[in-house]
Amino acid sequence: MTAKKPQFVQTKFSALVKRHAQPEHTADPNAVDPVALLISSFLMYDAPSHMAEAAMQKIRSATVDFNEFRVSLVEEMVQMIGVRYPRAEERCKALRRVLYDIFRHHHKVGLSHLEGHPKQHIRAYLDNLDGMIAYVSNRVCLLRYGVHAIPVDQTTHELLIEEGALSPNVSLSDAAGVLERNIRAGHGLESYFALQAAADKRHAAGPKAAPKAAKPEKAAKPAKPAAKASKPASGATRTKVAARTKGR
Repeated sequence: MTAKKPQFVQTKFSALVKRHAQPEHTADPNAVDPVALLISSFLMYDAPSHMAEAAMQKIRSATVDFNEFRVSLVEEMVQMIGVRYPRAEERCKALRRVLYDIFRHHHKVGLSHLEGHPKQHIRAYLDNLDGMIAYVSNRVCLLRYGVHAIPVDQTTHELLIEEGALSPNVSLSDAAGVLERNIRAGHGLESYFALQAAADKRHAAGPKAAPKAAKPEKAAKPAKPAAKASKPASGATRTKVAARTKGR
């Protein structure tokens, strides 16, 4: 009987974190304002840090405040962050929905009402905002509210699998939960910043190392089971198809 492979390999993960350790990174400047952190987190998933930082500066320069950004059209938001920004329209649509949901409930674009609440309440609130993405919610929870949450986007997910730290059987929607169960709460920040540095290096390596364009996981919603791959055509069938195509 074959032994079941573990979902998480601590030695591989520890080696990855040690290799990309960022001791100087203990906080995110945007965390001073939770809404700024939320917006910057939307810019961070599956994108290089330097690009997200530049886009954040463009938003601040182009708007008076984040409420003005909220009422901007999606097309205007895309223009602010740059039309070549990865998944720009998809990203801005989701972000706009989240900002509108916050405003709809509190009549302002702010998250001050979360201060002092239990961590479980904060996480549930963020997870359930319309348009929220799991990576964004986890990042805000970790960097602003001290919740034990590990942000995992597709880039990080693929990196962990390639490094042997995460089993290929662990889906993107389950990856954060697996990491949170295996990483001690006190090591969440250092683990995240190391993973982000590793992801930035992967982005810098070029398009061959970049993840395929896939929609990020939504927060608090179970992922749909993956469709079964269709069987490839036999060699004989492929030869016949190729011959017919060539003859046309």
